[in-house]
Amino acid sequence: MASETTTSTLDDVTHGYLIGPYFIAALCEQPGLAMRFCREFSLIGKATNVLQIATETAYWGSPNDRGSGVATAFNATQATSLGNTAVNSGNVQCTCAEYGVAMALTDNVQEDSIDGIDLLGLFGGQMLKVLTLAIDDDYIALYASLSQSVGSSGSGVTIAQMVAAQQGLRVRGAVADAIAFVLGNVTAGYVETALLATNAAAAIYALSADRLINYAPTPDNGMSGNRQVMTFRGAPVYTTGLTDTINAGADEASACICPSTAVNDSSGSTTHGLTWKRLPRFETQRQAKLRATDMVMTARAGLVEIQDGAGTEIVSKST
Repeated sequence: MASETTTSTLDDVTHGYLIGPYFIAALCEQPGLAMRFCREFSLIGKATNVLQIATETAYWGSPNDRGSGVATAFNATQATSLGNTAVNSGNVQCTCAEYGVAMALTDNVQEDSIDGIDLLGLFGGQMLKVLTLAIDDDYIALYASLSQSVGSSGSGVTIAQMVAAQQGLRVRGAVADAIAFVLGNVTAGYVETALLATNAAAAIYALSADRLINYAPTPDNGMSGNRQVMTFRGAPVYTTGLTDTINAGADEASACICPSTAVNDSSGSTTHGLTWKRLPRFETQRQAKLRATDMVMTARAGLVEIQDGAGTEIVSKST
């Protein structure tokens, strides 16, 4: 047949498609690790962007020194005056940087977009996620600076090394009511594979493994927003794709850390700190000449390692 009337011949009065009032979110890393784990400080309203935090220097020796620091130094003799012991301190400094994201939304876009989508609200909410991810990225970059580590370059992490990461915190004197593992996605994969291996204690000696490593997968296997995949030795294990690569890209730097809690803060065991100079701030401004609305979100924050011994870097190959 010929000369049919179709949507092509009547393209002036027919729609090729209907744009639904939906905006499917992009897949991305989940934010919030720095705010969940770091001890928070404030420089808001202060005339500087650098916070100096005093740290105590032990005059009685170091953890795990077999008592050499107190062996004879504090032995007293009757009727003999005690000598003075000098007390010294150190410090760590946290410098706040600025984070920001901006966009200009033209009037035409707002006026001509389909009903049911609030573009200002949609983009404003995503801006906060973006800034939080940027802060998280700088926080996780601190893992590679921890002086104590487990694992070997070019090798996948093992169950024994995961145990050693936690043991190291205890040996170095941390007093903590909570610890956490934050693993790169590849490292987490090696841990889960090791737990499923046919020769793994978790697979063969279920009861003894449970007592030693106290492993349990989460009900959703890390599919929720907080990305917790399991508990290991009773501690939550989180995964992220924000971990930095080290050793010329051969490995990724994960960590076992002491997060901020009342007990950890008071015992000096919290591993990292987050200082706010400006909390996330969302602002809009009408640009009449441009016929657009500026949307800006900024924050000023700094991250610092405050207790090196309370963290263990976990080195595992990145592929």
